[in-house]
Amino acid sequence: MLLKRLLNIPNGNQILIRQATRNDLDGIVNVFESVMAEEIYLLGEHFYAIDYINTKISGENDLILIAEDNGKIIGVLTLIREPFLKNRHVAVLGIAIIDGYRHEGIGSAMMDESIRWAESAGIEKITLEVFSTNINAIEMYKKFGFEIEGIRKRQFKIQGQYVDDVLMAKFLY
Repeated sequence: MLLKRLLNIPNGNQILIRQATRNDLDGIVNVFESVMAEEIYLLGEHFYAIDYINTKISGENDLILIAEDNGKIIGVLTLIREPFLKNRHVAVLGIAIIDGYRHEGIGSAMMDESIRWAESAGIEKITLEVFSTNINAIEMYKKFGFEIEGIRKRQFKIQGQYVDDVLMAKFLY
């Protein structure tokens, strides 16, 4: 099932949301590196999972979506199924959108497509982790029916401040 969706954003641009291909790998890395450089949204400082993402792009069990503005990749959503038989019904969600494109409905459109795909793929539960300071993301996840399953207190230290790790999940079935 090849996903493709056009989204008109408030600035007049049209964003293409589609499944990633191997040709998108450099753009995907650029999105993760850009968001990681901000230091407040993603855990890592550098994106090292290039080979891992490359294998997931071609897999049928996982979904990688990109958001593209005039050929430039500006957002990435990963929905990676857990690897073991005991938890193959669960997929882990991650999303990154570069600065300047947030709060435009792009993340919501990507979430909508990924949930539809997960339902068709037989995934029963989607999980994610988010920094407690990322209030906008937490509110978006709640809008899509995610609930907080747990909080790991003071799990991270970001710019000298302790930040909790919020564990969220959505049951599809």
